[in-house]
Amino acid sequence: MLLSKEKRAALFTAVVAAAGYGGWAAYANYEHGAHAWMMAGFIQASYAFFSTFFITHVAQRAFIKYDCGIRGVLAGFGASFVVMLAIPIIVHSFAGTPDVLQTILPGLVWGSIYLLGVLFALHISNKDK
Repeated sequence: MLLSKEKRAALFTAVVAAAGYGGWAAYANYEHGAHAWMMAGFIQASYAFFSTFFITHVAQRAFIKYDCGIRGVLAGFGASFVVMLAIPIIVHSFAGTPDVLQTILPGLVWGSIYLLGVLFALHISNKDK
């Protein structure tokens, strides 16, 4: 069974996110020993992969629920940002990651830019309809 173009693109983005953010988390916690950097890297890579799919879904559903306009963009971003912030804080805190904020900050910044791009693209595509 072949994947659609959209699913292949989402899978590729998820793999890149996992590698990039997992690598950053490992680097950010390297000074705390092998166990800390490996756990932080694995946790952040797993979260980045999962969130690529889940956070986008949350943003899209909120966008649609709020009538696909600017309210939809704001609602989609707000809802997905809360999830994007809460899940890694909880998981890294539970795992004992020493530098949680430093570990997740790049993901929050780039994830926010990504989400705004997705939501504004949806907004523009819906204006034409």
